Amino acid sequence: MSALLDQLERGNTCPGVNAEILRYLGRRLDRESKLRFLDVPCGDGLFLQSAARIFPNSERFGADLSAAVVPRETVAEFVAIDAAREHLPKTLGKFDVITSISGVMEFGNALFFLEGLREILTDNGILIVSNDNLLSIRDRLLYAFFGRTSQYKGFVGDFPTWKPIPLDVLIRTLREAGLAPLDLKFIAPNIREYLWTPIALPIYGIQRLYDRFSGFDNANNSGLHLRPFNSLISRHYIIACRKVLAT
Repeated sequence: MSALLDQLERGNTCPGVNAEILRYLGRRLDRESKLRFLDVPCGDGLFLQSAARIFPNSERFGADLSAAVVPRETVAEFVAIDAAREHLPKTLGKFDVITSISGVMEFGNALFFLEGLREILTDNGILIVSNDNLLSIRDRLLYAFFGRTSQYKGFVGDFPTWKPIPLDVLIRTLREAGLAPLDLKFIAPNIREYLWTPIALPIYGIQRLYDRFSGFDNANNSGLHLRPFNSLISRHYIIACRKVLAT
């Protein structure tokens, strides 16, 4: 599987994100099973093309505002929909894997969007959400000096990435949508990000002391390590979730 992952296209997200998601899924799911995948928003379908190489027997579905750039051979069905304002039709059935890669920052109502995904996720399915990391040294300095982060340029026309969502807010939103976050992975796209290490090391030490004595560690009931060292040098992260079942 490693050789296949090394050949994957970047897609419309941070470098390394698609490969990390498929690596995660490949370690937890039977790659020969007839799994049903949904990617929303799917953009040009590159993630689904990559998924077909790792999960050759999968049935893949995509949803986005327009199907104009999604190759027909990539998906079994495409749904043209504004997922921020309406839920995907239940006639599509349930999905074993749902991914939303660099998507939540494009929607005004993330809770509505995630609630809709939960409804079409199988009871044992996996939902993976990825988002830009606002905790990095790069973004902290940009915000301190210029009042913006690297991915959010403010009021710039119809720039699609417009809604910064901090990690703790996204985790709370997932939980309110009836989803249980299980794993958190920060992703540094290339070796250049490690050039921030000399600045990140002392800040990480101060942050750990603050988290310990301010009560942050005790108040964190997510079950996830929200502020590892690599959160300071990574530009993106993924969260893997399961559906919370009614008891």
